[in-house]
Amino acid sequence: MDTQYDTLMPHQQQQQQMSTKTMVIAAIVGVTIGGPLLALMSFIFITTMALFVVTSPLLIIFSPVILGAGFVIVAAMAGFGAAGLLAIAGVSALGWVLRSVKSGQFQQGLESVTGKLLETGENVKESVKNTGKEWAGNLKQTVQDSPENVTANRA
Repeated sequence: MDTQYDTLMPHQQQQQQMSTKTMVIAAIVGVTIGGPLLALMSFIFITTMALFVVTSPLLIIFSPVILGAGFVIVAAMAGFGAAGLLAIAGVSALGWVLRSVKSGQFQQGLESVTGKLLETGENVKESVKNTGKEWAGNLKQTVQDSPENVTANRA
């Protein structure tokens, strides 16, 4: 067993020397790369804290304005979203109507609706004429019965 131990001993010593050498190189490389990164991280942290200390009073002072502006921005975004949704709904409804008209599905329905609209238009026209005549008669009666007109007719 001594012979096996002696043969393993130089190999283990070489592996220990390699690992020690590797550890030293790794430490040097780690300090070389990690040192500037740590310094940069510290600089950024200190800068962030300084800016926070400077801007926090401004944030408290202008918070009503910032809050109002935030509400306006949120309302504008909601409005644009609603407008987009309504545009999509309108385009889809228009597409549905065009498909229905092209297929001829509503041809008879359109003719009956057109007839009803013309009939309603004529009824409205007659109603407006009658109402105008009634108003004209009432105005004429009011003018004849007014005190100024009575004194003018006596003279």
